[in-house]
Amino acid sequence: MTDWCIRNARILDPATGYDARGDVVIANGKILAVGSDLDAEDGAQTLNANGLCLAPGLIDLRVKTGEPGHEQYETLATASAAAVSGGVTTMAIMPDTAPVIDDVALVEFIARRGAAEGLNRIYPVGALTQKLKGDSIAEIGLMADAGALFFSNGEHAIADASVMKRALIYAAGLGASICTRPRDASLAGSGVMNAGALAAQMGLSGLDHETELVVGLRDIALARKAGARLILDQVSTPELLAAIARAKSEGTDIHCTLAAHHLFFNERDVGDYLTYCKVDPPFRTEEVRQHLITAVKDGIVDAVVSAHDPQPPEVKRLPFAEAAFGAAGLETTLAAMLSLFHDGYLTLLEALRPLTCGPADLAGLPMGRIAEGKPADLILFDPDQPWLCTRDGLKSRSTNSPFDGRRLQGCVLQTWVGGELVFKRG
Repeated sequence: MTDWCIRNARILDPATGYDARGDVVIANGKILAVGSDLDAEDGAQTLNANGLCLAPGLIDLRVKTGEPGHEQYETLATASAAAVSGGVTTMAIMPDTAPVIDDVALVEFIARRGAAEGLNRIYPVGALTQKLKGDSIAEIGLMADAGALFFSNGEHAIADASVMKRALIYAAGLGASICTRPRDASLAGSGVMNAGALAAQMGLSGLDHETELVVGLRDIALARKAGARLILDQVSTPELLAAIARAKSEGTDIHCTLAAHHLFFNERDVGDYLTYCKVDPPFRTEEVRQHLITAVKDGIVDAVVSAHDPQPPEVKRLPFAEAAFGAAGLETTLAAMLSLFHDGYLTLLEALRPLTCGPADLAGLPMGRIAEGKPADLILFDPDQPWLCTRDGLKSRSTNSPFDGRRLQGCVLQTWVGGELVFKRG
């Protein structure tokens, strides 16, 4: 294992608010010291950062791959390569695979396969119900013991409130976290973009705020009663964020995530029926986007996720109404958040918090900090370096990125996982 001394970096630690020039010494996969004019360990490699930013590696709590079952979409290896190039040193793999990750054997398969082929840390997310059908609770206790990070019913909420109630009570007894999409399938219907005047003008069915709000409010009430930890995933509406803020103020264990692309795009970016911009929940109005940014700044949002959902060209290059939902996001999450810094909405620490210590705290992980004794999962990035996002330049196997053709600012130059350099640009 290589030891390192990274000198003259702008060290950014959102957990403590630390933002200063200094050095970081890495030994045996952990951060040995943080400070000024530090002595390197014998045999350590020395890197002069020349004032570039050194931050904790990003932690992504929502990544979909095709493995097992649909490896043509994405494998753990290709997702991991894309991740480290985007600064993601830890990622949680959602259970929507074929077969579904709903038993101990599959949880262990993802963990074992990720350790063997991944460049970053890979954690499986267990299915909340068997086969994600929403009627029978999966054996979450055994999966938790096998290493499942938390539990999710994938893309859809559990329709039966009594099943959701039992799941929350069960999880609370185990101390496990449930992460659910607040999405009412009956209200969603055939909706494909944000409901409103633009959808009507384009002749497309809309997904309105109530699609998210109805289930979100139900699950908050059930989680409060059960005393369970609930994470509402990819929230995209001000009304539900307000309810989450109220629940937090009451001391309940309610949390939420946002997708990075919802902070960058609005419904107008669908443009001329661009299917790479077809995601669920959909891009909302500019007014809502501004509200989501404020929720990040105010700390209502615990984590920002990539919502990485690779889809091959044959299901994206179709008429908008027929194309699959989903966007690749592992390589653009940091740049999306840095755009909010460059536009003056957030400080660098505010932009990094929901990508680092926020999700680490939510998942009970020791990463996401630059502090003595913590895992040496770090990224060196230039917040000002411009780059052009193109399909051909992405490492993901499926390149369905809404950022395709966009000029972005902020680029990861090097990534360390457990003190090992796993990515170096150029």
